[in-house]
Amino acid sequence: MKQVETYAPPKENGKIMLNANELYCDLDEALRKEVLHELSKLSFHRYPDETSKELIEAYGKVMELDAACILAGNGSDEMLGFLIQYFLGKDKKLYTLQPDFSMYDYYAGMQETQVVKFVTDADGRFDVDAFIEQGREQRVDMILFSNPNNPSGHALSNQELLKIVDAFPCIPVVIDEAYAEFARDSMLKETSNYTNLYVTRTLSKAYGLAGVRLGFLIGNKAMMQTLRPHIVPYNISSVDQKIGAVVLRHASRYQPLIQSICEERDKLYQALANLQTITVYPSQANYLYGRSQRKQAMLKRLQEHGIVIRNYANDDSFRITIGSKEENACIKDLLVAFDKEDTYEIG
Repeated sequence: MKQVETYAPPKENGKIMLNANELYCDLDEALRKEVLHELSKLSFHRYPDETSKELIEAYGKVMELDAACILAGNGSDEMLGFLIQYFLGKDKKLYTLQPDFSMYDYYAGMQETQVVKFVTDADGRFDVDAFIEQGREQRVDMILFSNPNNPSGHALSNQELLKIVDAFPCIPVVIDEAYAEFARDSMLKETSNYTNLYVTRTLSKAYGLAGVRLGFLIGNKAMMQTLRPHIVPYNISSVDQKIGAVVLRHASRYQPLIQSICEERDKLYQALANLQTITVYPSQANYLYGRSQRKQAMLKRLQEHGIVIRNYANDDSFRITIGSKEENACIKDLLVAFDKEDTYEIG
């Protein structure tokens, strides 16, 4: 069997956790009470609704989508793994970006599928025409990448994405929109126009349900009817379905929070954009991606103040989750001070 690349989740070894792209605040007291009230009415001795009807209908209402176009899973990870398992296998090729979400490699490895990668620029940008040309040369069997990209935060426009979808009409094109709530565009509404286009979404990021693990697959209605019988039965517990449905009832309450995170992201980027020893890139997600030749010293400085960010071990890159205003101000001050001290020492 092909060696499977493992995924190492971030460890909680600090006080201010800005390493996993989680929402910085938990459910408020009123929402917690509503969740507990609804959970008290569950029949725990019965298996969960196999169709996740309430959850899917709630998500469809929020996103203005036909429920028949939606499948629900144990996080969007399950939906991504499901698509790779359904469409790919040994001697097949998955086409993605480098860098991108490492779970793509994990699921492809489980299916003994070859992974073909298109290397992006340092800030996540890439030439769409060149991407299409390489994909055709390699005769790939599925396209899958995150948009906005994880880890860079760069996002293609819908026009650019549709160019890729049109260029590969006979293979599935999967857009992982885990961070789309923080971006300008989304391909959700385009799924009804293409039989080869799929979009995955999650409640882990913008809706703060990382601990619950709920995700969705959205596609053309006809294709969803084909895929639905192949989903693992009872894949989402009754508890998780109910929590997701309750939170989605109050989706409008999250919009000001999402807007605030976007504003804080842009504010932090502007504050760090002109540093001499640290480079950060524009982002359409809830994080900033950066590089530094002095990364280890920078990480040590942050850790001394109880701040943990995502460290990519094989190069000079890192990723900072956008936290609360106070957390963002703290990391900004520390990085600006570090840069001044380090620049002085180098000079």
